[in-house]
Amino acid sequence: MIYLTDEVVVHPKLLKAGARLGEGGVSQAFHLYVMGIGYARRHLTDGFVPEGFVSSCGVISKSSLVAKALSARGIGLWRKVRGGYVIHDYHKHNPKASTVKENRELDRQRKAAERHGRNGNVSSLDIWQTRARASHVPRTTKSTNTGADAGSLTLVTKKPRPFALACVLMREALQQSWHVDHDGTLANVGEHFKRLCARRGLAYDADLVRRAYDAVMVAHTRRYA
Repeated sequence: MIYLTDEVVVHPKLLKAGARLGEGGVSQAFHLYVMGIGYARRHLTDGFVPEGFVSSCGVISKSSLVAKALSARGIGLWRKVRGGYVIHDYHKHNPKASTVKENRELDRQRKAAERHGRNGNVSSLDIWQTRARASHVPRTTKSTNTGADAGSLTLVTKKPRPFALACVLMREALQQSWHVDHDGTLANVGEHFKRLCARRGLAYDADLVRRAYDAVMVAHTRRYA
């Protein structure tokens, strides 16, 4: 999926590239520019567009001349490199290939776990508390058990805070959601949240997610109000 702002069709650099090309030049520059983004996203090239793709583009006539206009001095929407072109500021609006591959692998692992009956989408606050407890190194510990478990250690200096941990992950998930998908809805942010949970070995608690999402969004609204 390609994301474009409503200003791209009147972008000064696109208009300037079109002027270099003459009649119909703006349309040609726009189409090749967008097709380059599409190629880079589809093939995860981090913004690189090979010369082979440009020269074989049948949709745009004289596509090589259009590419030169896009990369001309004073325009710089593309940058000429060995073997092709690199889209300027590609990662400003598009994720890195490594991030996309990592998210795909996490999603593949999650689906594989579901197929084998190890669904991570369980509602278990106790697991969150266990993981949160394990993430802290206590300054002072003592045994509070008797009998067979008398030798075990129990955290006494700080209680686990699963909601606080969920809010930290939610802020990260929200940033990824806007950067990758330009979509800050709960459904989309929740998918990024699941991946972050899987990466840290945390269970996914749907109720905790909704609470954390509401809290983070309220804090964000107050900050920029």
